[in-house]
Amino acid sequence: MRNKHGKAEQANAKLDWVAHIGGTRESRQLLGDVGLTREDISTKKMFPDGTVPTTWDIDLHYPKEEYANKFPNAPFISRAVFDKAVDRQHAYPVPYRCFYSRNIENLFMAGRNVSVTHEALGTVRVMKTGGMIGEVVAKAGSLCIKHATTPRAIYHSHFEELQALLKLPADYKPLPPQVFAAGGENIEAGVDPKKLHGLVLDDAQAKLTGKWTTGGNPSLQPYVAAGYRYRGAKEEGAARYEFKVEKAGDYEVRVSYSPHENRATNTRVLIESTDGVKEATINQRTKPPLPQNFISLGVFKLAPGKPADGNVHADAVQLLPK
Repeated sequence: MRNKHGKAEQANAKLDWVAHIGGTRESRQLLGDVGLTREDISTKKMFPDGTVPTTWDIDLHYPKEEYANKFPNAPFISRAVFDKAVDRQHAYPVPYRCFYSRNIENLFMAGRNVSVTHEALGTVRVMKTGGMIGEVVAKAGSLCIKHATTPRAIYHSHFEELQALLKLPADYKPLPPQVFAAGGENIEAGVDPKKLHGLVLDDAQAKLTGKWTTGGNPSLQPYVAAGYRYRGAKEEGAARYEFKVEKAGDYEVRVSYSPHENRATNTRVLIESTDGVKEATINQRTKPPLPQNFISLGVFKLAPGKPADGNVHADAVQLLPK
């Protein structure tokens, strides 16, 4: 930091702590009745005792080749390899049977020592996931005391009672129902556009320019159809919704969005009608006032488009500073 980036800012900085040994993510493997694998996660194998959701990529670290060659017994600098097999939008539920030992009848595991392979550990090892595993184990442990039984018996004889405990506190909200598209792609079941009044155009029908990402966070429901699109604040791009009305008249134009603290406060919207072009600005951090997360942009005169009476030509656009 002193020699390269931030040299000026770090001129008077001092090192006040450093670990005396390198941290190790893996040491010993504990085995449960289920040993979760990368294939289980990538193919979304559903276990009947799925509990803790994990959304982190399969994040694996290996010795950097140059240090592995120079220091074969202690290559102290690593490189990260990210495997995108995890469905980050909808999460993968880790089975309860990964959280207790297969051969020590009264042993629970929580955190980085649960029953998974090296690759599967790359997603379950992060702190929030480990913390949730701790909650599941604690509640299962309370049932072991209540029924004077073992962790394995909780799965075989008392799992419904554990599931009821996992739904506490009272404001627990289950994940909305999911559907599976062709090829096994897991998408969220949103509001059916056919059940909404008028003409509805989903983001999947918009003409997109620039870099857009498909999202479907269940906590941002309701949204229309299977998810939504978003782009970063520094990304350039636009989404254009083109349509035709069958009958000329006055139409109210609405748009929907899911509010969030990371949304833009000055999202620009252009509406083209027979009256010309009107620009509106939306604060997408505030909740839309209409049902299904819609906001009204006003009433506009619309008419069916007239076909051109000859070839339409396009060459260039020029902007000159004044």
